[in-house]
Amino acid sequence: MRFLLLILFALAQLSVGAQDLQDQLEAYFSFDQCKATDDSGNGSTGLFNDSIACVCGVSGGQALRFGGPNLPGSISFNSAAQINEVFTTSDFTVSFYFRPLPIAQGENGAQVIMAKQSSCNTERAFWVRYTPTPKPKISSGISQNDTLLTTVSAELDDSLCWQHVVLVRSGNRYSLYLNGVERDRKTTLLRVDLSSGAPFQISQPVCLLDRPFKGDLDELRVYNKAVDNDPNYPDYVRALSLRPDEILNNDTLIYLGNSFDIRTTPSCATQFEWLPTDGVADITDPNTTITPTLPTTYYLKYYHQGCAAFDSIRVRVIDPDTLDCSQIFIPNAFTPNSTKNTNDIFGLSNPYAVDEFISFEVFDRWGGRVFNAVDQFDTWDGTVKGQPVNPGTFLFRLRYRCNGEEKVRSGNLTVLK
Repeated sequence: MRFLLLILFALAQLSVGAQDLQDQLEAYFSFDQCKATDDSGNGSTGLFNDSIACVCGVSGGQALRFGGPNLPGSISFNSAAQINEVFTTSDFTVSFYFRPLPIAQGENGAQVIMAKQSSCNTERAFWVRYTPTPKPKISSGISQNDTLLTTVSAELDDSLCWQHVVLVRSGNRYSLYLNGVERDRKTTLLRVDLSSGAPFQISQPVCLLDRPFKGDLDELRVYNKAVDNDPNYPDYVRALSLRPDEILNNDTLIYLGNSFDIRTTPSCATQFEWLPTDGVADITDPNTTITPTLPTTYYLKYYHQGCAAFDSIRVRVIDPDTLDCSQIFIPNAFTPNSTKNTNDIFGLSNPYAVDEFISFEVFDRWGGRVFNAVDQFDTWDGTVKGQPVNPGTFLFRLRYRCNGEEKVRSGNLTVLK
């Protein structure tokens, strides 16, 4: 019971923390309907300069495309916009997705994704740049003057097309997270003061050698808080991830002759391909059915315009005829009504190892039977007569024959919520 109370307390704390993070959201741009409207309701709506296209976005909505054919566009926020007030001496977090487009010959210079600086110098400046060559890289800097400044950078993940960037300023520390992982961190002697009258801008070069951003931008969030500096909520950065182009299934074990269905997140890809193709029902369908005959790592390639992303899943295959009936594996805990297809049912881990099934039952602490399996493949969903049981300890008992000899396996089962 103490363990359960600790879990419930942790979940309650996380809920409070998530609300606290939401309360400190200064600006949020989903860019749906091709608009630069501040969806947080704080009024930091941007103004378009020239034309910008609307394309498929990270989570099934829309994103803005900069630098396409005849689309040089940029976005500016006037000096009264609340988003400008974040870049002073306070802590802040900037989170966004971007997807670079292929560059033409002669377009090798750094591209400005976003910036808040009045001129091409280090006077009170914040900037984020993408450099396509020689290796694609994201970099960002904050500076007060020529002596009080710092920069962070990281090479992009070449297995992804959409890149998730989170920049965090916490006191004297400046951190860059790329796709949920901290890739660079720098500290300054003093806290950098970014206060200036310069507007926050997107894809608007200030320096002569910089180029406008050429690519797609989506899900821009700006917070007046460092989201990674609270030890109680270490997953804030990961919580901002929308997981595009990803296989949702975990690495799995399957018995020879069985199949399983693949589940993936929404994608803007125009073409898909499974490799290898053995056992794949449709090699062009991201949510296909796979029937493996050997242990295999399957790769799903997502083809975007000028980019290919991929994810993988490892499948172990066991031949039931090779299983030892004296080795039956039964879990001792599960979490019904939680994440679907993840530890939400209770049953034998290797049912094919059972030679001859007799019974498999679960009892509550008073001895009342709450589950009676019809065969070794049957599983319990944590309910009795359609109603979920209360969390706690239960008793399971399995009776079966192995090589003609009756065996009994029993033990405790913990139901968690």
